[in-house]
Formats: sequence, C-alpha cells, structure tokens
Amino acid sequence: MSHRRRHRLLGAAALTAFAVWSLALAGCDILNPAKSPGERLWRDNCAKCHGIDGSGNTPAYMGNSYADLTDDVWKTGGDVHDIANVIRSGVFGEMPAFKQLSDADVQLLAKYVLSLHRETGSR
Repeated sequence: MSHRRRHRLLGAAALTAFAVWSLALAGCDILNPAKSPGERLWRDNCAKCHGIDGSGNTPAYMGNSYADLTDDVWKTGGDVHDIANVIRSGVFGEMPAFKQLSDADVQLLAKYVLSLHRETGSR
C-alpha cells in the first residue's frame, strides 16, 4: 500500500471516529436511543441547556446551580406537580415556558426530570 493511500485511510478513519464521538456527545439517538417517551421529550426540549444527564454542565449554563437538576439546589419544590408547573410557566430570565407541550407530555417530562434527580441518590 502506498504512503499516500495509507495516509488517506488514516485520515478517513480519524474523521469517522470524530463523527461518532461528536454524535455520542450530542446525545444522538442512533448511538444512544431514548429509553422512554419522557427521555425523548427531555432530549428534544431540555438537554441543550441542562445536559443529557441533567447536570447543567453545558457551555451556556455551566456554573449555574439551578441548571443542575441532579443536586438538591432547586428554586421550586421537587415533586412532579412543581416540576410540571416550571415546565409550563418557565422561570423568568432563566428558562422559557414550554406551552407547546401537551399536558400528557408535561407529565412525562416532569416524571423524567424527577428520575434524573433520583438516579444520583439525592433527595
């Protein structure tokens, strides 16, 4: 195999590896499918700011303790009803309201948010 061909193949392999890594970090469904409808809603509406895992470790919200939904620092109560209210109404200056979601979707999403917190062993 010629040096030039080997170099092209290595470049293509590196590009492919980078693409797979980027898709995994972005929460791509092909590599890491959502396990529930609530998780699908989370990824579509919340993960950009709160992160796939809910830790708030995103470029826009890193260091904002309220963006981390896995800890015990919550502005509102931590039950499904309180979470659903925040999803519907938003938080002034911090989070938009998601009025486009149906009541059923809000409930699924609120339950998923609560599961993110419980997975860490908190609360």
